[in-house]
This record gives sequence, C-alpha cells and structure tokens, in this order.
Amino acid sequence: MFTYDIQYGGEPYDNYEFMGQTDLDCFLSVVDNFPWIDEMEKANARPQGSSPTISLQNTTDKKEIWISMAGDRLNHGYLVGYSYLRSTKNWLGKIRSYYWLEIYLTEDMLMIKHYLQLYFAGDYDVLHAKMKQLPLFKELKAPSKNER
Repeated sequence: MFTYDIQYGGEPYDNYEFMGQTDLDCFLSVVDNFPWIDEMEKANARPQGSSPTISLQNTTDKKEIWISMAGDRLNHGYLVGYSYLRSTKNWLGKIRSYYWLEIYLTEDMLMIKHYLQLYFAGDYDVLHAKMKQLPLFKELKAPSKNER
C-alpha cells in the first residue's frame, strides 16, 4: 500500500498533512496540480520553515521517495529524496541496518515522473541506478518522521 503526505512551503518541519492512500495515477495528478512555485515562494518568505515537499511511502517495505522544490520563480529545481533500508557489517561481522537517505538534484519533472512509475512498480534497483546518474546533493542516515 502507498500513502503520501504534503509539507507546505515555510511551514515547520514537523508539520505535514497526511493525505492517505494513493496509486500511481492519483499521485501523478497530485504532483501535476501542486502549486510548486507559489509554495516555493512561501518557503522563501519563511526560510526557517520547510520547502514544499510531497512524500510517498510504501507501507509494505518502508521505502520512501519525495520531491521538493527550491529556488525562485525564474530559477528553480527539484530535490528528489530516496530512503531505503541499508545494511553494513561492522569490524566484528555484526550486521547493522538503518534507513539511508540520498538526495539528488534535477530540473526535469518528466524524469521524476518516470522515477515514480518505477517506484510504484517496485523496480527499486532500476530506480536507484537511474537516480544515481543525477547530481548528488546529499546523503545521510535518514531521519524519522519525528526528526524532520
């Protein structure tokens, strides 16, 4: 099952609106109809708050992808975040798992929509490989919803 939430521009980071269950067509419509530029301007007016962001969660495997926008009316782009379970082995051979977040930069909404199709299809290996072709903005241990 897939669910999504929305963070509006300039709002506190812990303030997001849970929108409920979705599917690919519904979610693409939400992305298309979201007032990205207006919300980005609200975020610019209140820089202590969040950027406009739409987050999509797969409740079964806990992977998440989100889209955010930054810039100004004339010069803007998208940040695309992908969070997934990552495992590493320490020097004693013990495996430790945690959620890892990678954030990439793009100006191409059509590419983002292709990523969303791959995400909904569960084709995570192809999704991840394609995202890694974009410029990396940042990667870090993924914060929980409560730490946003």
